[in-house]
Amino acid sequence: MQASAFQDKNRRKPDHSEGTHDPNYENITLPFRNKDQLKLSESAPRKQAQPKPSLDTPQVPPWLHRTIMILYVLLALIFLSCIILSALVLVKNSEMSRELWSLREELSNVSNMVLNCQDQQRNHWKAVQQGIWEAKNNIGVVLSRVQTGNDKLKTVPADIMEIKKTLESLEKKTPAQPSK
Repeated sequence: MQASAFQDKNRRKPDHSEGTHDPNYENITLPFRNKDQLKLSESAPRKQAQPKPSLDTPQVPPWLHRTIMILYVLLALIFLSCIILSALVLVKNSEMSRELWSLREELSNVSNMVLNCQDQQRNHWKAVQQGIWEAKNNIGVVLSRVQTGNDKLKTVPADIMEIKKTLESLEKKTPAQPSK
């Protein structure tokens, strides 16, 4: 772009300060196919040259300003929507934070209750195990007594037989008493 602007600058007509001795000035002649065209172009009345805008300040099309303004407005709207969305996120975040704190308290209460229940269960289980141990001991004592009783019962018939024999021998030794 700068090279073409530089070439355009060098191809324009020299001002009163510029001349053929200027190294940036380039004189261009247009070749014509036939001499008639050359004569016509020389004899044709020259129109007043319209002043060209200087190439240093390029012309900006008017639609470009509107487009840039529209882009600025869109950018402002996007920025505004980002601010609004950020505010909504902050509000929701604070609400969720409050809810999470309440849930944390509830979970803490539930975990305390669970710990209490576990302690009670441990205590009850210990009591049950103690009861089972005592019952086993009592059953052992009862079984030993029953065994002792069984052993004694086994000797009872022999004792009864001995008592019968003793009674019979006593009856034989004692004379029969007359009945009255």
